[in-house]
Amino acid sequence: MTDRKPDEDKRRLFLVTAEDTPDALMRVLGVASVQQTRLRALTATPDGSTLAIRLEIDDQGDDRAQSLASRLAACPSVRGVGFGWRA
Repeated sequence: MTDRKPDEDKRRLFLVTAEDTPDALMRVLGVASVQQTRLRALTATPDGSTLAIRLEIDDQGDDRAQSLASRLAACPSVRGVGFGWRA
């Protein structure tokens, strides 16, 4: 049995496609850090000339998720960003 409320377990999933450069992952993590996200899971997989980055973070609301997505999309070397709920 747990004392957690169902809303406390909500997490957002961000899927980022970036150029596979030596600093791409650190740039993406830097944006997440500046936005004060609580990172719960991270995977980064090379895929040809790109890097597929999967970030799972604690939910902080729709506005914060949209803001993080916008900032990630503006990050150098990022080619695309998608986000939603963790299944």
